[in-house]
Amino acid sequence: MMNMKKYNKGFSLIELIIAMAISTTVLSGIVAVFHKQVVSHNTERLMVSMQQNLRAAASFMERDIRMARYDPRGFSGAAILVANEGQLSYQTDRNENGIIDADETITYALNGDELVRGDVLPFVTAAAPQVARNIDALNFDYFDANGNNISDKSVTPWVVPLNQIASIQVSIVARAGNTIPVGFTRVTDTTLYRNRSGDIIFGPANDVFRRMQVTTDIDCRN
Repeated sequence: MMNMKKYNKGFSLIELIIAMAISTTVLSGIVAVFHKQVVSHNTERLMVSMQQNLRAAASFMERDIRMARYDPRGFSGAAILVANEGQLSYQTDRNENGIIDADETITYALNGDELVRGDVLPFVTAAAPQVARNIDALNFDYFDANGNNISDKSVTPWVVPLNQIASIQVSIVARAGNTIPVGFTRVTDTTLYRNRSGDIIFGPANDVFRRMQVTTDIDCRN
């Protein structure tokens, strides 16, 4: 019978180190790709949530404020009561009964980082219902029938001739609910947010939150 030699030679230490190095490199690449996908997904999710929050608030306000001074019967006396850069209060005869009822005086303002809307008097910011949260800036600017800016911005709060207001420009700056890393780095928000007249309405925040701004022009009914 022929004798056969058995060779039970295993991996050398060098071969084992090389195999481990290759495996570590491949695994690191897989982890990096996975992490980047998770970050991208979370970023997209939070940005979509912020955008929906902001656009829903702006759309709601546009429909609402368009009814400022609505007076179909001509003798309710519906008027704009307060108009400055951070608060708007107005009356509207929504039920068309010729008088301004208790719930027909509307006020928009900020309560901390909440956009609130009150429809009862006296208006108490802290008690007003929330329209949107994570709002860093709410700005109103005012124009006459010829499109001229009629806000006196040399004082704070701005002084506006209420009977000349024909259109109202609303600017809102919203913040993502959580900080969002971009890739493997964190981006500092140094943006100066401005209304269309060039006035700074917020910033720079110098933090790592993402923000968006929307501005809309609203023509009043009367």
